Amino acid sequence: MIRRLLVPYLMGQRRDGLLNVASLDDKPWTVISTPEADAVAIADKNLQLRSMGRIYALLAQQVRDAAAGGEIPLSISGDCVSSMGMLAGLQQAGREPQRLLWLDAHGDFHTWATTQTQYLGGMPLAMLVGRPDRRQEQRDSIAAMRAAVGARPYPEQRIVLSDARDLDPGEDEALRASAIVHCGLDEVLGHLSPNETLYVHFDTDVLDESQRMPALKYHVPGGPDLEQMAALFTHLRGYRVVAVSVSSWHGEQDAGGAAARACLDLLKVLLPG
Repeated sequence: MIRRLLVPYLMGQRRDGLLNVASLDDKPWTVISTPEADAVAIADKNLQLRSMGRIYALLAQQVRDAAAGGEIPLSISGDCVSSMGMLAGLQQAGREPQRLLWLDAHGDFHTWATTQTQYLGGMPLAMLVGRPDRRQEQRDSIAAMRAAVGARPYPEQRIVLSDARDLDPGEDEALRASAIVHCGLDEVLGHLSPNETLYVHFDTDVLDESQRMPALKYHVPGGPDLEQMAALFTHLRGYRVVAVSVSSWHGEQDAGGAAARACLDLLKVLLPG
């Protein structure tokens, strides 16, 4: 059984365009939301992190209950930081995965020491492994968010990152110095074992599909197309997938539902039934 969880937020800010997923699918979706996180715009980074802490704590509860009951949690959210709630729920259920596959056009491995934009969306993988918040004279708000969600840092050596073709200065050095495996899409299966439990995180911007999916965020040329991703997902059906999270497209720009439908089709390849 699959528990489908829809998280209509981007960096703690409400994004109702993502709710279109539920109307396009023939399966039921549980919407994760709270009246405490209804703002559509939050300028302060610390306030964004607090909002994400509230939202992803709720996601973690759903994931924990699903995993404990033998279900596979599947989430679609507006950002990659949702992976914190997914991992927390798996850990709380005693089902921490033995391997994490992170599919993304970007490294998501910035910290405050390397970022030039201060965009939290460039930091999720660093957050997940416990890289510290190094802003001078400020509290460690990332650790505070992790505590609010109930997640423990995940071991770097268990992560396979693909394809991360767009890395920023500083981020690339940090990634090379880490224990994370960084490889191309055609090398992914060589770093995974069918005997290990696997959590798949899929940022849709890993796809090079600006024509068929114009609502994709942060398009980077040179990546895999839908057919290549479907081929990988077909192989992964034989693996012990325990959870899947998706970082979505611009829901408000997906008026015709092309991105949502393409994503749902891919998920049905990875998790049939």
